[in-house]
Amino acid sequence: MLSIKRVSTQNEFLRLKEDWTSLLKRSKSNTVFLTWEWMYTWWECFKGNKQLFILTVHEENENLIGIVPLCMDKKKVGSITVLNYIRFLGTMPTSSDHLDFIFSQWRERETLEAIVNYMFQENKWDLCLLSNIPVSSSTGKLLKEIMGNKPSQSEISQVCPYIPLPTRIEDYHSSLSGNRRNTIKRRRRNLYKKYNGFEFVTWESPDDIDDAMERLFVLHEKRWMVVKHKGNFIRNDVRKFHKKIARTFLNSDMLRLYFLRVQGNDVAALYTFKYNNKLFYYQGGWDPEWSRDHVGNILTNLVIEDAINKGYSEYDFLRGTEDYKTRLTDKKREEMDIFILNSFNARVYLLFRNLYHKMTRSEGLRMTCKL
Repeated sequence: MLSIKRVSTQNEFLRLKEDWTSLLKRSKSNTVFLTWEWMYTWWECFKGNKQLFILTVHEENENLIGIVPLCMDKKKVGSITVLNYIRFLGTMPTSSDHLDFIFSQWRERETLEAIVNYMFQENKWDLCLLSNIPVSSSTGKLLKEIMGNKPSQSEISQVCPYIPLPTRIEDYHSSLSGNRRNTIKRRRRNLYKKYNGFEFVTWESPDDIDDAMERLFVLHEKRWMVVKHKGNFIRNDVRKFHKKIARTFLNSDMLRLYFLRVQGNDVAALYTFKYNNKLFYYQGGWDPEWSRDHVGNILTNLVIEDAINKGYSEYDFLRGTEDYKTRLTDKKREEMDIFILNSFNARVYLLFRNLYHKMTRSEGLRMTCKL
C-alpha cells in the first residue's frame, strides 16, 4: 500500500534534494524546470505568504516513487480571500514549461490514484491549477480516468517549437530551405566583413556571473523597448531569482549563457540551460542599434551549431511560435493547463475567467475542452 507525506517546511524541502534528483532522472518527466535546483530556488525567492504543498509518495518500504511539486496560494479581492488554490512551484512570476508530476516509470496510475484520493480528502483548497503539462504526458489522460465525474477543465496553454539536432552541422543546414540556408551564411559573412570579425562568447566565469546577467537584462529590455514592452526581467525579485539560478546552474554545468560581441560590445545574448543532453532557450536580447545586422538571428544559429558540436540531442525553443523559431523548425509540442475544482467559489471563478477570455481573445487562440 502506498503512503503519502506532505512536505510543508523549507527544511524538509532542502532535505529532499538527493532523493528528488534521483527520482527525476528515473521518471518520464525529466526536464530542467522540474529539477530540485529550479524549484527550490523559486521557492526561496517567491514564497511570500504561500504554503508548501509538496506531496511525496512512498512504497511500504519507504522507497520514494512520486513527487508532486505544489504550493498553496490565495486569490484576494481587496483583503478578502475568495480562493485558496494549489499550483505548481516554478510558475508566476517566472515561467516554466514542461511541468508535470514526477513518478517512477510504470507506476504512474497507481501513484496518481493515491495523489487524487489524498487531495480530495484535504478539503482546504478550492482550485488546483496544473499548468503547462505536456499534452504528450500520460498525466492528463490518467487524471480524466481517475477523477471520473469530478469537475475539471483543460485547455491548450502553450506551443513549444523544438529542433531535433543531427550529429553534423551540415545535416542541420540541409534541413533548412535553400533560401534560409543562404540567408544565414550571408548575414554572418556580412557581419564579419563589416566589422572585421566578431566573437562568439560562452560565459564560464562564476566570479562575474552577476555582471553577465545584468548585461543580459539590459539587452533583453532594449529588445522589448522597440515594441514598447517592458520585457520579462523588469521586476527586481525576478532578476534576483535569475541571478541566483544562473550561479547555481553554472556550478552544476547546466548554464549556457552566450553573447555575440562586436568591436568589444555585447550586441546580443542568449540565456539557455543544458539538461538531459538538451539545450533549452529561456530568454534573449539584442541591441536595436544593431538590428540591421541581424545580430539576434546570427547568435541563435551560432548557438544551435555549438549545441550540435557538443552532441546535444535537441534545441528546445520553449513557449512561443515567433517567426524566428518557426523559420528554423516545424516541430512543436503542445502544453495544457488543467483546472480541478473543489468548491462553489472555484466554479464561479472559472466561469468568469472563461467569459473574460472569450471576450478578450479571438476564437481558436485558446482551445478548451472537458477533461
